[in-house]
Amino acid sequence: MKSKRAEFFEDAIVTGPGQREFEEKVYAEQKAKRWSRVAKGTGKFEDQVVIVTGAAGGQGEMEAKMFAQQGAKVYMTDIKEDGLARVEAAIKDDGGEAVAFPMDVVDEVAWQKLVKKVDDECGRLDVLVNNAGICVNGSILTCSREDLNRMMDVDCWGVYNGMHYCAQAIIDSGGGAIVNICSYQGNHFGPGNLIGYAMAKAAALGATRAAATDLGPLGVRVNAVNPGLVLSDMTLARGQNRKGLSEASSLKRYALPEEIATVALFLASDDASFINGEYIAVDGGATTYLHLATADKQ
Repeated sequence: MKSKRAEFFEDAIVTGPGQREFEEKVYAEQKAKRWSRVAKGTGKFEDQVVIVTGAAGGQGEMEAKMFAQQGAKVYMTDIKEDGLARVEAAIKDDGGEAVAFPMDVVDEVAWQKLVKKVDDECGRLDVLVNNAGICVNGSILTCSREDLNRMMDVDCWGVYNGMHYCAQAIIDSGGGAIVNICSYQGNHFGPGNLIGYAMAKAAALGATRAAATDLGPLGVRVNAVNPGLVLSDMTLARGQNRKGLSEASSLKRYALPEEIATVALFLASDDASFINGEYIAVDGGATTYLHLATADKQ
């Protein structure tokens, strides 16, 4: 049975005339999607406190909405204040709890202020989702150290900062979970001209495993999600290779933001209570398909 989330791909335009308009329409529909609060007392994250970075759009927005739907109070960060305000209003309109906290994940002082605010207002922190990320093109021949700095700052050090400043608060709350949104580029590089992104995501994936070892005995599970190509603010403008990247997966399509968010919620929940230091590839089979040999038809 075909996934309902994949139905729109039957008529998808992944290259050529109309591609941009089609994808903008689909992404607008994703951003407008609402997740109404479940009945109190029934949510998987009832009375928990969650921080989601990069929550002004894409999968971060979906993660924030879904956590709030399941009973969590969600503190959302992003550098895009208008997007944060829009998501915060949508969550509150649907009966959830959300707090917008504009910040750059590279800013260590901002992290300290956020954790203090959460502690002052809630007295606990249960889950951190390090979702914020950026991507800048460049090859080994064209990228200078300066070119790479911002990407490493956000995609690597931003993840480290989140874990470093939030871990103790989660420990003090009795334990919980950290989910880092990495990428299949971090362990199985695909397209060229993305060396900085691959470096940063590989570092974040290594940090995930190391932090899991450090924090597991203290009651904090640390895992990662490795998405493939996802329709988001970051990828919408990168349409020139959409067809090739879609065909590189065995499902022959890219992902919707909610398809990544659901896995992040799974890893943060008690359903994943014995999973630590791992990553789940949510890439439509790309990392297996790229190395999948075809047997003789005999």
